[in-house]
Amino acid sequence: MRSGLSIRVHDVLTSDIAPAVCQAARDAGARTGHVWLDLEDVKVTDVVGLAATLQACRFLQASGVRVSVLPSAAVYRALLNAAILEDLPLERRGVEPPEGTPTIEVEGAPEPTGVASTSRLQLRRPAWGEMELIAEWAKEPLLEQMVGSSLLQLCRHLGPYHPDVVACALHDPTAFTMLVHPRDGIAPVGFVRLYGVNLGEGFGFLETALVDRRALRAGLGVEASRLVVAWAMDALGLRRVEAKVYAYNLLSVNSLRRNGFVQEGVLRRARTWDGRRWDILVFGMLEDEMRRQRAREGFPYMGFWPRDDDP
Repeated sequence: MRSGLSIRVHDVLTSDIAPAVCQAARDAGARTGHVWLDLEDVKVTDVVGLAATLQACRFLQASGVRVSVLPSAAVYRALLNAAILEDLPLERRGVEPPEGTPTIEVEGAPEPTGVASTSRLQLRRPAWGEMELIAEWAKEPLLEQMVGSSLLQLCRHLGPYHPDVVACALHDPTAFTMLVHPRDGIAPVGFVRLYGVNLGEGFGFLETALVDRRALRAGLGVEASRLVVAWAMDALGLRRVEAKVYAYNLLSVNSLRRNGFVQEGVLRRARTWDGRRWDILVFGMLEDEMRRQRAREGFPYMGFWPRDDDP
């Protein structure tokens, strides 16, 4: 029988390292019958890193490879929050690979990189210094009125570098925030965010917040939303995306419909604004609808695996 092999991830299990984790799993699966996924040194995670871990385990198991996951306390809590704790073959505390087991050391990109792009815009993870930009957006009265964002609310009250805000924006096990950066601009014009992501069931919620009116008129919010839905299918394995919008926000209502979302329900009088009670409309998009939308847009595959190996 083929001997074992260890894949060791240091410090961070995030979007910056997700492609390397998947590549290491592909390399290891061709060389061994038992892979030890050593995450005991990981201190910071995000939902993309967790998705890559789940995909790597599924790929290896489908290839007939035994997998043993060694989680740190931080990884264990993140897996619990992401609803995939029971989906991974976790080893009990104290279990280690046999002495002398060969090890693949996994390292990611040192700086935030682009997540997805079109000819007009790029979606990318915020850099540390751009937390102040999110704090500026949090003070925008129009966004407060139109977008019920937990990220903006936290930032508005706690400031951009409070640990809770940083965790929410940069390394959340159930959410992922991406800045919308026009190709012809010098600064981001807003953000798109997936939140409430349940990797086990394959669904999440979409939030789009643009502060630049010219970008809105140019349709960048619509384009960014379509792009992030396609990316979420490939990178996170989502098969359903939901969105909630205030009934008075007709621009967002129309944008969701243009993006292929279907209204599924109403939360009656769940929002108070300007002395009135308003409905919140619930929209959803299913996997087949997502595929039709991306086919019309011509988006390329954006996952971490060659299409034939996509788990």
